[in-house]
Amino acid sequence: MLNTNPSPDNITTFNISFRFSIKASVVAFIIAAPFIFLYAKTNDKSQKEALNFAATALTTSIAGVTAFYALQSLKQNIAVQQSLKEFEERSQQETREADEKDRKIDRTLIYIMRWNDLEYVRLKKSVVEVHDEINNGHFTPLEKEERLKKYLEEHPQKIQDITTILNFLEAMSICIQEDIVDENLLNKFYRFIVIRYWNTFEPFVNTRRKKMDNHKIYEGLENLYSKWKI
Repeated sequence: MLNTNPSPDNITTFNISFRFSIKASVVAFIIAAPFIFLYAKTNDKSQKEALNFAATALTTSIAGVTAFYALQSLKQNIAVQQSLKEFEERSQQETREADEKDRKIDRTLIYIMRWNDLEYVRLKKSVVEVHDEINNGHFTPLEKEERLKKYLEEHPQKIQDITTILNFLEAMSICIQEDIVDENLLNKFYRFIVIRYWNTFEPFVNTRRKKMDNHKIYEGLENLYSKWKI
């Protein structure tokens, strides 16, 4: 058996029992030797029977002790092997968890960097223009809704830009929900964006839900907004 701790102060039961078995055999031979000698020399039948009985008893006792320690050795070996197996499984699990954490961080950073990609520069500028137009002044939620509706009627090209941005944020919310990305990091970067855009474009979302008769449209983004606004 492989000794997992090479320290001379930590000797396994297997090593002890193995050495004990060897010593027991040697002792048994030394003790048995006189009986064998006497058995060979004597011609007295009764003495031979007594010597034979003594040798048999001694051999049986030594064999019993040897078997006992051999069994203990086997149990110890099984326990050590089980411990090694559990340790290896824990190590593999920890490695898998560490690898998954690294991949999650990588996916999170990709989401953060994508917001700064050149392809989003025009989209962000376009959507910010809509946001500023709707929120330029003090208006009630109903008035803002009417202003947004009127503005989009006059600037229909903005609808696709708003949809693209909301789709991006919805996809991010789903990745958070499925634990594919790190929510804490995304919260630090996107919290203000999610809250601002949802407050501005909630009427737009409600209109799409009614038009398509699907109240689950942008449900993930709405849930993320409710969670992050606190």
